[in-house]
Amino acid sequence: MSSEPVVIVGAGGHGKVLLDICRASSREVAGFLDENPSLPPSIHGTPIIGTDDMLDDATFVASHSFVLGVGDIGVRKSLNSRLLDANAPLATLIHPSAVISEFVTIGAGSTVHAGSIVNIDTIIGMHCVINTGASVDHDCVLADGVQISPGARLAGGVRCEENVFIGTGAAVLPNVVIGKNSIVGGGSSAAKNVPENVTVFGVPARIVRKAW
Repeated sequence: MSSEPVVIVGAGGHGKVLLDICRASSREVAGFLDENPSLPPSIHGTPIIGTDDMLDDATFVASHSFVLGVGDIGVRKSLNSRLLDANAPLATLIHPSAVISEFVTIGAGSTVHAGSIVNIDTIIGMHCVINTGASVDHDCVLADGVQISPGARLAGGVRCEENVFIGTGAAVLPNVVIGKNSIVGGGSSAAKNVPENVTVFGVPARIVRKAW
């Protein structure tokens, strides 16, 4: 995990939450990168220092650490590729109010938000999001790019493959596997394995869309 000043890539709602995590954990923030020309010059006193094109500046990249401040799945995947191509150091952010077992592994570029819980022997990959008030129980495995939305709950032994999105308030029952690129809709309850590239919704969750 890099200790260089943090650059948050994306200055929308998710980016502002990451700014708050940095301030709560006394992490220095250099500023935001964002493509939106209508944004103000600063967000709560933190400047927007440029666009994503600054990731092409090797000197700038080498002197900062970076974290994705965008919630959209497709945009996150694209920006993740840019960070990897730029060999950008990654910041891992953990809100001080999060409860995390000492026997948890958290990958670079991941963020654990206020009031969340991550229990023993869970493995979290790179660029994951454990959002506000989410609960991840023992022995879960979250591959790279997984997002767990506010208030969602993963029971013990759950596996989420790459780029899975678990919606707000959703529940995933013990030992269920969620296939890569799949979405569990908000408020749903996934009681059995979910294949790749689908959206499931409801109680119990059923496939409502294939591919996305």
